[in-house]
Amino acid sequence: MLKAPPPSRLSCALALALSACTGQVISPSGRASGGSGPSVGAGGSSAPSGTGGSSSDVPLAGTDPGRVTVHRLNRAEYNNTVRDLLGDTSQPANAFPPDDRSFGFDNISDVLTVSPVHTQMYQAAAATLVTTALAGAARAKLLTCDLTTGETCARTVLRAFGRKAWRRPLTDAEVDHLMIPVTLARTNGDTWETGVGLALQATLVSPYFLYRVELDPSPTSATPHALTGWELATRLSYFLWSTMPDDALSAAADAGALSDPAKLRAQVTRMLADPKASALVDNFAGQWLYTRMVDEVTPDPTMFPNFDAALRDAMKQETYMMFRDVVFGGLSLQKLLLSDYTYANDRLAKHYGMAPLTGSAMQKVALGPDAHRTGFLTHGSFLTVNSHPTSNSPVLRGKWILEQLMCQTIAPPPNAAAAKLDTSTAGTQSLRQRLETHHMNPCAVCHVVMDPLGFGLENYDPIGAYRTMDGTFPVDASGKLPDGRTFDGAAELSQLVAKDDGFAACATQKLYTYALGRAPDDSPNHMDPALLYGYANALRAGGYQLPELIAAIVTGDTFTKRRGEPVAAGGAP
Repeated sequence: MLKAPPPSRLSCALALALSACTGQVISPSGRASGGSGPSVGAGGSSAPSGTGGSSSDVPLAGTDPGRVTVHRLNRAEYNNTVRDLLGDTSQPANAFPPDDRSFGFDNISDVLTVSPVHTQMYQAAAATLVTTALAGAARAKLLTCDLTTGETCARTVLRAFGRKAWRRPLTDAEVDHLMIPVTLARTNGDTWETGVGLALQATLVSPYFLYRVELDPSPTSATPHALTGWELATRLSYFLWSTMPDDALSAAADAGALSDPAKLRAQVTRMLADPKASALVDNFAGQWLYTRMVDEVTPDPTMFPNFDAALRDAMKQETYMMFRDVVFGGLSLQKLLLSDYTYANDRLAKHYGMAPLTGSAMQKVALGPDAHRTGFLTHGSFLTVNSHPTSNSPVLRGKWILEQLMCQTIAPPPNAAAAKLDTSTAGTQSLRQRLETHHMNPCAVCHVVMDPLGFGLENYDPIGAYRTMDGTFPVDASGKLPDGRTFDGAAELSQLVAKDDGFAACATQKLYTYALGRAPDDSPNHMDPALLYGYANALRAGGYQLPELIAAIVTGDTFTKRRGEPVAAGGAP
């Protein structure tokens, strides 16, 4: 039986501060909880998902695994899939319309819609991809027999290609359907290869390629059922690799081996050792930690003329490489915030004021007390993204910590005018002093928690360089939370966040959301609350090892099962 951990102290501090808030705090499920405190996590308590405060806070085990809306391949998934299917590295999906994001990620199935523009671009991409493949190195892999021998070879080619593209075996009827353009081409006097090329294009514009299709034996039944081996293989592959299953995973699905939790866990271990697992760093960590957004920030070039493409890239690589150590190198997830080393090159080392390094290649660098760096919260990527073009922002930085590391989401202020920073005293007060006026207006109830967290990072300017002065004013990086805890500087702030129970719960919730492509559900009898609670406890007890959390999620009931959508009284699902 799981022992309930103590409540998240940072969450309790936020709940205390917000007890009189006139705005709303939005729960991770997206539902407004009113002004009495954050409705955090699937359990709806005032602590993040997976924490709880006493044995009575342990969520009851539900029996509903939920369901995931049919999932369109997003741009990254499309690019990776055609790379592995056809050997094509042209990344055609980069020209597709941008994917919508929800709950912090671009793989949430409910918002991955299709527009007429998508349809046109899918057709154009399919034609180009097939033409290129048949003219290049992929030809021998596609055409495994002599097409001039006729229909039998054509069917063999289409069945084999369809098995990979649709991520499951094709029925005879489906192969017959794909043969229609082949027959039509032959009737019009074209070659077998021309007809097969058209059928290959049809395969790539089929919903079975463009979507990750999961079918319910009884579409309106709420009775849970196990995914097929092929559906489970697809879920797993797009979670860890953002691409189609490889031959080994497909073979395991064909053999029915993935219904065995031990064999499923073995596949997780194998797949995390594969270079394609770098997609988990790029697409999960890149969005959770906002590393992708480094490309979008525009620090003022007059104030920061040294912020260039080389520095921007080094900042991203530092964070990506540290997270790679979490996924592949055994680094504790807590140590992401508390690490005594980082990765840097000559450009980043100079920017950070470190001892000089030689070369543009990223190198592992030990961090001494004089480095003024201690884990992710002192990475240039995080600090720059959470700043304004001309000034750093304790509000943005503190809010980010609450939202991304504690899963607390604060709605916009009820009075936009009161939220504006007074600029009349810019020459006579530090940024911190001006921000503290928020504590004397209606915004105080929110800023009393957000701002102190951001104040702990005041030693870092808008592009993450270390400083001891804010203009002509000495930096004050101390902070005090409503529950009385105090800290001074980034190192003590990082310790406070990393050791708060809410961090494990939030990291669990973020990974769970990304893995399933949907947000946690706190509706009655749903499995999510109890599973999240257990996963977060196991993460803490196991030393914050992310691969173990990944394996637990993959072998859990909400990942391996689903249900249909019952028809409501009005007749709609």
